[in-house]
Amino acid sequence: MKKPKSSGKMIPAKKTILPPKTIHSSPSSVPSPTATPSRSSKKSLVKPVPALAKKITPKRVAQKTSTAPRLRAQPLPLDPAAHKFVLQPFSPSIKESEPPAFEQLGELPESYGSRRLFLTARDPRWLYAYWDFTSQQLRDAEQESPSGQIFLQVFIPGRERIHQIHIFPGSREWYLPVHRPATPFQAELGYYRHDGSFNALSVSDEVSTPRDDPSPNCDVQFVTIPFHYSFRQLFNLVAGQLRPGESLARALSRLQNEGYPLPFAYALRRVVPTGLANRILDYLGGELVLRTRVGSLEITETLRRRLEELSSSHTPSSLTSGALGHDRTFAMHVNAELILYGGTTPGSQITVDGRSISLRPDGTFSYHFVFPDGQFHIPIQATAPDGAEQRSALLSFLRLSSTTPGVDPTGQPPLPKPIGQTR
Repeated sequence: MKKPKSSGKMIPAKKTILPPKTIHSSPSSVPSPTATPSRSSKKSLVKPVPALAKKITPKRVAQKTSTAPRLRAQPLPLDPAAHKFVLQPFSPSIKESEPPAFEQLGELPESYGSRRLFLTARDPRWLYAYWDFTSQQLRDAEQESPSGQIFLQVFIPGRERIHQIHIFPGSREWYLPVHRPATPFQAELGYYRHDGSFNALSVSDEVSTPRDDPSPNCDVQFVTIPFHYSFRQLFNLVAGQLRPGESLARALSRLQNEGYPLPFAYALRRVVPTGLANRILDYLGGELVLRTRVGSLEITETLRRRLEELSSSHTPSSLTSGALGHDRTFAMHVNAELILYGGTTPGSQITVDGRSISLRPDGTFSYHFVFPDGQFHIPIQATAPDGAEQRSALLSFLRLSSTTPGVDPTGQPPLPKPIGQTR
C-alpha cells in the first residue's frame, strides 16, 4: 500500500478509535492519549490531532440603570481666571495651603531690651516719649536706685527742667504737655544717686516742637504752564535760557516774570500782600485756632463757613474790603465763643460743670460752646483711672458787650448752650 503524499498537514485515518479516558488521582501520572492503528493500515501510524479546548466567554448581565440624580463626590474644578464671579463650593476635604515660613515668627516680645529712649514732638505743644526697656531691666534699675525710684526727665538743653515723672516697670510710654512751640527738648531716664547726681540709663536725641504761627517765608512763585504744550516742547523753547541746575518750572517762572516773549499767553507774577497770612489767621480766630489743635481741613471749613456767612449778610470781610471799591457798604458784626481745653492722664475721667467729657487717646480734651453776655463759673474736675486721686480747677469768665448802632452779632454754627452761667 502506497503512503499518501505529505502536504504539510496531519490527516487522521478514516477509522480511528480513541481509547477510553482514564482518570488518575495524580496529575503527574496522567498518560498521554495515543491513537490505535486501524486493522487495514496497521503498518502506517498517524499522529492524532489534539482536541482544541473551546474558550467559553461568560455572558454579561445587563445592569439596570437608575434614573435618580446622583451627586458628585468631588465638585467640578473651576478655572478662577474664567469664572471670576462664581463662588466655588466649600469642600472640607480640601486642605488649605500652609502659610509661608515668614508668617511663623511667633509673638512679638513686650520689649527688645535695647535700653534706648525715644522722644518726638506730637505737635507744637505736646511731646511723646517711649523707652525700650524690659520689665526686668527696670526692676534691676529700681534695686540699684537708693530710693527705689526711676524718673523720666524732660528738659531744654542747657536750660531748665520741664518735667520729672516717676515711672514704674509696667510703663512703656508717656505723653508730655510742654506748650512751647519751636523749642528744643531732650529726655533722660534714670535715677538719683546718694550724692544727688542723676544716673542716666538712657538719653534721647534732641527734638524740636514745630512752630504754631504762619511761616515767615512769604516768597511765592507763580508760573503758567499751558496744557497744549508737552514738556519736551517747553524745554526746547527755553533751553537757551536755562541756568545751571535750574528746573523747567523755575525757569518758566523767571522768564515770565521778566516778560520774556513766549508763544502762549501767561499771567504776570502775583504779589502776595505783606502780612496776609497773619490777617487770615486773625480772621479764623487767632490764638483760638492755634490752641484747639485744628488741622488744614478744619481751617478750610471754618474759612468757607465764615465767607458764606459774610456773603449771605452782604458784609465785606477784612480780606476783600479793599477790592470792593466805593460800592461797598460799611458794616460791622462781632460775636464770641468759648473753648475750654486741657489734658490729663489717659484713661482718667473729666467733668466740666458736672458733665462728663470724653478724652482723646492722648488724654487731652476740649469743650466748645456759645459765650453770651453774663458771668460764668465753670468747675473742671479730673479723676485718676483707679479713682484714688482727683484734681480740680475753677474757671470764671465775664462778658459785657457794648456796641454802637450798626453792629450786629456774627452768625455762629450750631454749638451747645453755655454752662456755669450764674447771671
